[in-house]
Amino acid sequence: MEQGLGGKRVLVTGASSGIGQAVAEAMAAQGAVVAVHARTEARAKDTIDRIAKAGGKAFPVAADLERTDELRAMCEAAIAKLGGIDVVVNNAGVADLSAVTDMDERFWDWTMNVNLKAPFLVCKHTLPTMIAQGKGGVVLFTSSTNGKTADAEWSAYNTSKHGIIGFMRCLAAEVGKHGIRANAVCPGWAVTKMATDLHHKMADAAGQPYEDFFDASMRANMMRALIPAMDNAETYAFLASDRARFITGQAINVCGGLCYW
Repeated sequence: MEQGLGGKRVLVTGASSGIGQAVAEAMAAQGAVVAVHARTEARAKDTIDRIAKAGGKAFPVAADLERTDELRAMCEAAIAKLGGIDVVVNNAGVADLSAVTDMDERFWDWTMNVNLKAPFLVCKHTLPTMIAQGKGGVVLFTSSTNGKTADAEWSAYNTSKHGIIGFMRCLAAEVGKHGIRANAVCPGWAVTKMATDLHHKMADAAGQPYEDFFDASMRANMMRALIPAMDNAETYAFLASDRARFITGQAINVCGGLCYW
């Protein structure tokens, strides 16, 4: 087991599957103790088991990301169980597409609450402890290449991910004096359940066979590559480590060249 994050106390939101699960595993593999957030503790079990099998340490914390009271309690529980907090990974998010003229107001609010408001609240409830510890720290966000582009029928999702980049940069300016760094990772399409579900929906709307649509869309990058979730996770682990001690305020793409700005 690598020890690049040895002794670090880490909270990862949305860690029951996909990129969040991969991030939790990658950080535990490098010696971190990880609080694995999911909507319920039962949903975190697979990630906990995978980390334990690999010799790492992790425990579950739960919250509905649209419930402000649950979010606060989750952050407090994570800090109490970890004995402090060194790294926060705001990964949890939702994604769906809708034309503006067809979009229900609830759809917009749901996207903003989970993708933008929840990360703000997690920061609000964890940063005071991180600052008080006086040892610096790291706050990471999952944005997206969609947080840098404009795409028809993705206005709610893209807006939330653009917002995460803006929030991250303001936060980096605010907490840098405490030795705390803030960065965002911007994945392109990665091979996750969320990507699979969305591609089924998009393929149906386009009237195309799912397998052909999925392969063409997922490989629409300079490398024509399918990108595993773990390849994103390694970037988070690097940014959380002291090797990235002067990297802050950045939105870093992991997308095989799908987006290059």
